[in-house]
Amino acid sequence: MKINRRSWLKSASVATATGAFLSPYVHDSDFGNLVSPGTVNGMVLLNLNENAIGPSEKVMQAINQSVKESNRYPWQTRQLLIDQISQLEGIPAENIILGSGSTEILQLAGLAFGANGGTIVSSYPTFPMMMQHATEFQSKWIKVPLDVHFNHDLQSLSLAAKGSQLVYISNPNNPVGTMTPVADLVKFYHSIQSDTVVFVDEAYIEFTETGLKASIANQVLSSTNLIVARTFSKIYGMAGLRVGYAYAHEDLIKRMKHYHIGFEINIPNTSLHAAVAATADQNFVQHCKAENKRVRQMIYDAFESWKVTYVPSAANFVYFQTRRFAPDIVNLLEKQQVMILAYPDQPGYARVSIGTKEQIQRFLDCMELYLS
Repeated sequence: MKINRRSWLKSASVATATGAFLSPYVHDSDFGNLVSPGTVNGMVLLNLNENAIGPSEKVMQAINQSVKESNRYPWQTRQLLIDQISQLEGIPAENIILGSGSTEILQLAGLAFGANGGTIVSSYPTFPMMMQHATEFQSKWIKVPLDVHFNHDLQSLSLAAKGSQLVYISNPNNPVGTMTPVADLVKFYHSIQSDTVVFVDEAYIEFTETGLKASIANQVLSSTNLIVARTFSKIYGMAGLRVGYAYAHEDLIKRMKHYHIGFEINIPNTSLHAAVAATADQNFVQHCKAENKRVRQMIYDAFESWKVTYVPSAANFVYFQTRRFAPDIVNLLEKQQVMILAYPDQPGYARVSIGTKEQIQRFLDCMELYLS
């Protein structure tokens, strides 16, 4: 099956369909920021790795001010954001591509390099969006199990990648939260043949101890087969605004743009201005990072006291064993209006996102009810 515009539009519309929730916000006097009061339509949502703090006040102001530009196409604002991202890490603007969330970039890369008989290699479990989308267009997906410590098995990945068109690495890896050191990742990248594209998904990189210093992005400047993707959905608290980007060689960007259905203007002016404001507000990033670490420790402390096995996380979620709880713990929590995520192909494990202190306390109180 060859990709054409009609099939791509149909697949993209299905893949990006999501439910939306509206929620009020209250003021956080400690940081001067808008934060969620803890629930959405009565539900505590700890299942999608969203930033429960919400977007920064500067982002909210930028959105309000940019509404007056709704009569204009977003070409200029798009370039403004690209230039802002370029300044953040010193990577030239021509090496940057924007997407409607990093989800779109994952889809573009999967189609450009893996579809129509191509092979994509990834660890498993991992974030499956790219591979699931590409297999709809006759891509083959090779899954390489994580090692016993839930880390990427880089040696096995390197062997499996021989003859493939694309290798996908999530770092930190969703859903388990483990982080591959940048030196190991660079060594792995150099072990991959030059005609195989390596895609590193850094959606959660800002949550790591060293932040952007843990990124492999600077390798893009000397590479012709490396793509590094980021998103404003996670630490910036902008999941509903749909802005993502990637660093890559110009030739790779050109190949991905071939499948772009939005003529590069499918991100609204409001979202672009929000991203510009977010990029400039690194104090907010550090605040979210510190708060995430503090609340995550609450989960660690409870799990350790209950002797629940979990994977130490570099991100804003925790992957854990459910065997000390009732077998249907996820469904029981949902009845308590607390949402976490379980995986049919990973029995005995679940993932909880880091919410506010109040949300996590409610999660822990409910979990304790079902300890066996």
